[in-house]
Amino acid sequence: MRILIVEDNLDLQANIAEYLENDFDLDFAYSGPQGLELALGGEYDVIVLDLMLPGCDGLEVCATYRNEAEVQASILMLTARDTLDDKEAGFTVGADDYLVKPFSLRELKMRLEALGRRPKVRAKRDLSFAGISLNQEGLFLIEENRTVSIVEKERTIMKLLLNAAPEIVSTESISYALWKDEPPESGALRTHIYNLRKALNDIGKDGMLKTIRGKGYALQAEK
Repeated sequence: MRILIVEDNLDLQANIAEYLENDFDLDFAYSGPQGLELALGGEYDVIVLDLMLPGCDGLEVCATYRNEAEVQASILMLTARDTLDDKEAGFTVGADDYLVKPFSLRELKMRLEALGRRPKVRAKRDLSFAGISLNQEGLFLIEENRTVSIVEKERTIMKLLLNAAPEIVSTESISYALWKDEPPESGALRTHIYNLRKALNDIGKDGMLKTIRGKGYALQAEK
């Protein structure tokens, strides 16, 4: 198995290397951009990705890798954050498993072995649900021959919703995907949701984007 470890703590890197180097083929990266470059340029079985990284954080690396990699490795997130919201944010952008620091190296090895048994899959270039799809090469919603363009942040929201549909994506997960830990004024997300509803209406899918009070938003097919 070939494993990429993206972790900026050099002492932890050394401990992981010493424990795992006899069992796995290991590569290491020290920052988000370096990790993303290696992940996209190599063929790994599992990527171990720290959440807090210099350059860009683990969520951004994970989301970009899931959008751009042709063949997808499993991703194990490492983080000191252990709230359900933090874990949901990681799973929403495409993580497969989550390990909270401090952790046992033996447990890390067991999780890597389990993830490595999963078959690698080719990325799905178009996300679709109930007659609509989002082209990941462009900013378009497609319904038969009818198209409408949407801006980048609304495209990010639509990716989350299509990946989860028909389940709910929490308001907190959407906000973090858009703005990380520095959300703008409270009305900004509502504006993007309004624009997405208008775009869906323009292709004949009005009423599809639901507000689930106190929880978040979901794409649900009309009955």
